[in-house]
Amino acid sequence: MGKRVFLICALVVVGIVGGAFYWSQHLYYRAQNIEDNEKKIEVLGKASQFYPLNDLIFHELGKAYFALGIENLEDNTLNRAYLQKSIQNFNRSIRFNPASYFSHFSLAQALFYMSYISPSSDINFYVEYKKSALLAGHNSDIFYEVGKIFLSHWPRLSEEDQEFALEILEKTASRGDRERLESLMYFWEMNVKDYELMERILPENAWIYRIYAKLLGEKSLSCKERQWILTKAELMDFERARTEYESGENLFLFLRVRDAFNHYKSCLDILERIRFYQDLLGGAWGAESGSRELIDVSEFYEMQKTACLKMVKCRLVEGQELKEVEGYLRRYLELEERAAGVGELESYLRSRDLIKENLGENFGDLEHLSFHMFLYFKQNRYRDITRVGNLLQKSLVAVPEEKKKEYVEILQLVGDSFQKTDYVYDAADFYQKALEVDPDNIGTLIKARQNYERLNNDEEVRKINMRIETLMTPRKVKYANLLIHKGHRFSRKLAFDGSKMTLELWFGGESGRGAWDAEEWRKRGEKEAAAPLISVFFNGKVVWEDYLTGGVLSIPVETRIGTNELEVVPVNRTVSISSLVRVRSTEQK
Repeated sequence: MGKRVFLICALVVVGIVGGAFYWSQHLYYRAQNIEDNEKKIEVLGKASQFYPLNDLIFHELGKAYFALGIENLEDNTLNRAYLQKSIQNFNRSIRFNPASYFSHFSLAQALFYMSYISPSSDINFYVEYKKSALLAGHNSDIFYEVGKIFLSHWPRLSEEDQEFALEILEKTASRGDRERLESLMYFWEMNVKDYELMERILPENAWIYRIYAKLLGEKSLSCKERQWILTKAELMDFERARTEYESGENLFLFLRVRDAFNHYKSCLDILERIRFYQDLLGGAWGAESGSRELIDVSEFYEMQKTACLKMVKCRLVEGQELKEVEGYLRRYLELEERAAGVGELESYLRSRDLIKENLGENFGDLEHLSFHMFLYFKQNRYRDITRVGNLLQKSLVAVPEEKKKEYVEILQLVGDSFQKTDYVYDAADFYQKALEVDPDNIGTLIKARQNYERLNNDEEVRKINMRIETLMTPRKVKYANLLIHKGHRFSRKLAFDGSKMTLELWFGGESGRGAWDAEEWRKRGEKEAAAPLISVFFNGKVVWEDYLTGGVLSIPVETRIGTNELEVVPVNRTVSISSLVRVRSTEQK
């Protein structure tokens, strides 16, 4: 009988507790949908009376009081009272559930705000933030928020807390969320500015490094650090290109030529985007960098060359014609300096019956003939080419308008071959024929000038120099204070003769207000007195990047014969360019 009574009493107690818990939870969920914080506190107060052991209720109460404190920032007394009640409720929630990372985080937030209201009091909110992060496991939101707080107070942190902060910042950065990465970088820029620390935080990722480099430039920080970070990013790109190339090799081995082609193409695309920021480091920075790894330039060009050749082979195995891959073939031949390598290519093309046995068998196909002659020229087979030139003189060749480029190239190659074999008068005849077809071809004019120099014909050299000068970009080009906005790209195609020269870029202030002068800008009340950080690229490679100290920037360059491309990018502020001046030519090619 006694046992039955005890069991009944126990069931009654369980029922009462279960009912209290149910109503407590019911009121808790009801309170979450209430926007008015005072009404929410009233409902949550009733919920705590039904079941005073529910940590979620006290956490929600803490949040409601915290929100009221934020709403009453102007009333210090009321604000302090609300924050104190918020802290009390968060502490009570933690007492019931010490492992609740979001309760520790909310308590840290309340203590953080209280530290601003009572700066003299000994409030250590770092401890609660740290507990929250330790309990959070892999919660990226908590890591991100805690990381921001720790960066904001970096100088005040102990060495132990700094080390802890670095660990969670590394975890946050490793997730690769761009918005959060940029936010953390801005907090770092405002409070830390320790480059070694940021290099430790950031994962080895080219895309993330470029985000960091962009911030360094926009905030007018260390130019050398920016260049080193971009160098590291390009080194990673190079490694990625190597991986793509190796994947192509493996697939080509198993005759999966279409997939192999895509990997070789990806390799080539990556290599073409590399700007060679490592060339800017040099000097003292190079010595300071010690054993820092850089791109092996010879391996870079070897990979670029071989990728072109393998892409050709992939397409030919698929059954495409020679003319469909000629672009890649020419790129390969321009990079290939070994006559033996070119000979191997010729043997390969012959084995597939893609080129004729004898050069010049068919003058009707000028595309094929020009490529075949270029192949011979790369092998130093000048006699074979001059033989074709002699046959060409005796033949009547009809040249359609759309084939003039190939015909001019054929005449140039014959002229070059005669010049190589010291038949300079014959070379002059073929250069003249090429100029009759295309009078404005700078490449032909330069070859003709070299030939006349060998003949000591100073008068013809003078005439050709005058013609070349009229075809090149003028010595001074005015842009009427062309405005280039921060981060935008000023790009121009320029015609040069392949010589080394110095280009001068003349800058003005914003809206053409005169040359850059930091003191003058300060006098005008400019918000940013930092000098403009300018990046200059020539033919796809970076040739200059630094802070502009005057109104004129002089850049020595090695030009190509014909079309060249100049790009100017202001990194940290808007600038204007008033003119481009070609100062001098130091060496004729």
